Amino acid sequence: MTFQTQNYTLAKYQEDALSFRLPSASPLYALLNLAGEVGELNSLVAKSIRDGRKEDFDLNVKKELGDVLWSVAAVAADHGFSLEEVAMSNILKLSIRKAQNTLQGSGDNR
Repeated sequence: MTFQTQNYTLAKYQEDALSFRLPSASPLYALLNLAGEVGELNSLVAKSIRDGRKEDFDLNVKKELGDVLWSVAAVAADHGFSLEEVAMSNILKLSIRKAQNTLQGSGDNR
């Protein structure tokens, strides 16, 4: 596998990331793992509040975000979505909310 950082796309990331998926990493595993990885990121931040930021805090945040992204890529693929579709859909949703002045508030249908 060759890595080029220039012009690296979400589609290429999703393809590369899923090449590491083990046969036992079922759709349920990917979904539950997403929650676990977000939990690890939260724990990292919580411990930095409790103990102070360690020198490698930002690097560890980056690593945890990478684990979250792998899980998002897997869950998206399990539902037939590319990461680009998910990203574009999110930007469209946020653009509509901004135009309607509903960025703040609760609920998906605002």
